[in-house]
Amino acid sequence: MLVLIVAAVLARGGGGGPRRLLAGGGGAGGTFDPLAYDQARESAFEAAGAAGMSNVIYAKSPGGVVASAQRTESFAGLAGKAAAGGPADASTLEAIAMLESAGRPEVIAGADPSAAAGLTQIVAGTATSLLGMRVDLTTSRRLGIEIANATGRGQTARARSLEADRARIDQRFDPASALAATERYLKIAKAVFGREDLAIESYHMGIGNLETAIRRYVGSSSEGQPIARLVSDDDLSYAKLFFDSTPLDHASAYTWLAGLGDDSSTYLWRIQAAGQVLALYRSDPARLGQLAKLETGAPSAELVLRGAGTPEFATRAALAAGRASGAVIGLPSGARATAVGLRAGGPLHLRPEALATALYMAAAVRAIAGSSGALEVTSATTDSADIRAAAAASHGLAESDPLDASGYAFDVARDYSTPAEAQAFQFVLDRLQTLNLIAWNRAGRIIHIVVGPAASTLDGLLKTLLPSDG
Repeated sequence: MLVLIVAAVLARGGGGGPRRLLAGGGGAGGTFDPLAYDQARESAFEAAGAAGMSNVIYAKSPGGVVASAQRTESFAGLAGKAAAGGPADASTLEAIAMLESAGRPEVIAGADPSAAAGLTQIVAGTATSLLGMRVDLTTSRRLGIEIANATGRGQTARARSLEADRARIDQRFDPASALAATERYLKIAKAVFGREDLAIESYHMGIGNLETAIRRYVGSSSEGQPIARLVSDDDLSYAKLFFDSTPLDHASAYTWLAGLGDDSSTYLWRIQAAGQVLALYRSDPARLGQLAKLETGAPSAELVLRGAGTPEFATRAALAAGRASGAVIGLPSGARATAVGLRAGGPLHLRPEALATALYMAAAVRAIAGSSGALEVTSATTDSADIRAAAAASHGLAESDPLDASGYAFDVARDYSTPAEAQAFQFVLDRLQTLNLIAWNRAGRIIHIVVGPAASTLDGLLKTLLPSDG
């Protein structure tokens, strides 16, 4: 569990003499970072990554995640046959098929079949040059037009017949061939990197891009060394490469990974999330349906982090009592706000773990951007009866959300002193989401953030950053 990661690092950070918080710094000498990668707890980082990236599987599945799982599961037998020779097992191939095409073997990523196509979305050039697949692009294009025309006229039988013709001349559209080719790719990639997790990550990122990221992580000493040896010598999993690379630590690798765009760097976590969806579809479809409602019931995964049963302050009196008891804590103001880089647009309060998360984010933005600016929290805890009024009074920036009455939600203005500050904040948002600590979404001129249960062990930062409150 990520909670154990954070607790262990905070314990080290709090003792043995003064150590300065360097959020995103990887725990360099004289500093500590409660979210720094720890290889001893790698499985917890991987689990957090899958949980943090699950929402995209639910939110973007055509027809809903249950329909996508059902379509994908129909190819389980073919996946089993393709996986017989390894290295990936059938569940991994199925997860790739679900993430890449939502179980739809006819899908093309764009207007032309030269792009990624088929059940596992293979690019035409890769299909022919690396995977030995038969791809007749000229005929594939013509048949694609004929399929679209037949489908538009409601000629279902003719469309299916044309699809069968296309699958024979362009094997990417044949599910058995596509799954077998995907397995061949993973075998090639594993031979390059020596690890299955890196091979799977490279399926979307590309072997060359992942090799560049690894060499940047290792440094100049990697020149001329076989990539598999570098991976072995550094015991370099993808979790280590990803979570140990930040704008302040292994910055060259981070810059490369972040610059790839198209969600390449989180592909492995999304594959794992897709695999969990398929497993739930088979073992507990009712639970999958419940999760689907939560994952799609808000613009982010906030209802999964803080769903039914989350305590709320129903009235102003209840909120006042919460302030008096310390259930919610006031955001810093004046000189203290300037010192920690977090200012409040009024007398605002948050639950301890939410305030600690906000302080961590502010510290990271300052450290990474090298600026003296401050993140502006425009709204925080209100009471259930006053949510709309509070939203309207919050500089026109806030969105009304029932979780605003819980103390776990706050809004940050999209108003940055420098472009570097904006980029640093984006890194922190993405990293904390990948660690399943927060859910967030853009809403007009604000970023709306909901803090999850795993952030509870960040509470120790309150004593580090706000010692006078202790």
